[in-house]
Amino acid sequence: MIQLTARAFNQDITLNPTLVWNNEEVILIDTGMPDQIDQLKEALNKLNMSIEQLKVILLTHQDLDHIGCAADIRNNSDKNIIVYAHEGDG
Repeated sequence: MIQLTARAFNQDITLNPTLVWNNEEVILIDTGMPDQIDQLKEALNKLNMSIEQLKVILLTHQDLDHIGCAADIRNNSDKNIIVYAHEGDG
């Protein structure tokens, strides 16, 4: 689990996107809020990983604190990252 912090409703909150990985691919489950790309990169760096290693983003549901950073992640990657979301969300 990665810990990201954000300010919402006049309080600091902790968000916990989750990484699953093996020797071949890294999957990120949920992405945090918009504009958290730098926090995410820092958290990955602490695990000796980078945005470039992400192969898949799995969005559990469409709340902003779960999908908010997905576009930034894709825009900051040289590779195409597959994004999975339930067809009923949207």
